[in-house]
Order: sequence, then structure tokens, then C-alpha cells
Amino acid sequence: MKYAKILSKSALLLIFALSFNMAATAVSAQEMVAEETEGIIEGETTITPRGEVTGYKYKYINGVLYKRLWSYTNNCWIDDDWIRA
Repeated sequence: MKYAKILSKSALLLIFALSFNMAATAVSAQEMVAEETEGIIEGETTITPRGEVTGYKYKYINGVLYKRLWSYTNNCWIDDDWIRA
């Protein structure tokens, strides 16, 4: 019986600690979102670097499938020639 009381107290303490940690995390996440939106509200411009978006374009020439790399970011071809797919 003594061990059951100790176990139940430690389980309650663990549940309390975890719930407190989750509440603190939720508050800090809300603060981070508020900080990120402050710049937008005040009219500040933020630059976010992004990678180039590319993809292959496919084409049949005389019954043979060819591909060529296209840059959707710059709207231009990356590959010089059509290559066999």
C-alpha cells in the first residue's frame, strides 16, 4: 500500500510537470507567431530566401521521348539541349 501511494503521487507529479511544460510551450509558440507578425503589421519587409523551383518538360520527337530541365523560378531552360529520357 505504501508503494501505491508513492507511485500515485509520482504519477500525479509527472502529469503536472508534463502539462505545465506543454502550456509553456504553447505560450512561447504564440509569442513567436506574434513576433513574426509584428513586422508585417508595422510595414517592415522581410526577405526569405527560397530555392529555385525546377522540373523536367517532356517531348516526343519521332516517337522517342526526350526531356529538358526547365526553371519555373526564372522561366527559362536550364539544359541546353533535349536529352533522351
